[in-house]
Amino acid sequence: MREAGQDLERAVVAIYPEIEGRAYATAGDLCERSLWRELSCCVLSSQVPYAVAVAAAEAIDRQGLLHLSFDGDLTHELTTVLKTPLAVGGSLRNYRFPASRARQLSSTKRAVCAASGSLRNLLDGDTDPVALRSWLVNNAPGLGPKQASMFLRNSGVTYSLAVLDRHVLDFMKEMGLYSGPANHISGLSAYGRYESDLRSYAERLGAAVGLLDWAIWIVMRVFKGARKEIAA
Repeated sequence: MREAGQDLERAVVAIYPEIEGRAYATAGDLCERSLWRELSCCVLSSQVPYAVAVAAAEAIDRQGLLHLSFDGDLTHELTTVLKTPLAVGGSLRNYRFPASRARQLSSTKRAVCAASGSLRNLLDGDTDPVALRSWLVNNAPGLGPKQASMFLRNSGVTYSLAVLDRHVLDFMKEMGLYSGPANHISGLSAYGRYESDLRSYAERLGAAVGLLDWAIWIVMRVFKGARKEIAA
């Protein structure tokens, strides 16, 4: 392992206990409304700044469009909300994909209602996190393996799945765990293989992979920011 990789690993190990403590301290069953807000944020954050996605998810939540009982077509109502400028950081921002994300969220709502009646029932009905993720990827348009893993982690369902975003993949490259050509992994099969490699690495450190990736994400953002400042 290169010296840079050793430094990154030490930093990750150093902040992991805080991440773990915070996660378990706040873990608990989320209500239907909170679950839909979290899931919509995961869908809306793809290729969109996270702060904008959060604002969009909160705007949808205020309208009660997803968590209230209705399994019809919500595309028009959701599109209207997502086309409305969002207050983000003291300024108004436009959401980038209002129509396509509205269709995805509406389809996801119908699929969840048809399968289990509610999102809470869906999560409580299957204790296998891999099977839950697979169902979400196959039935919730807009949720790839990364976003589905993030939803299950952030909602406290499991910490055994990894969120393999570009920061985590860059870390894995430094550790010799990933040699893929892109900073994105598509498809459950390939995603699962690299996730397994990171899980084995996490186990060697005595960590849960779904929380170690969180620590990695924080460290890599700081590391890349510092590297940019030096280059400037």
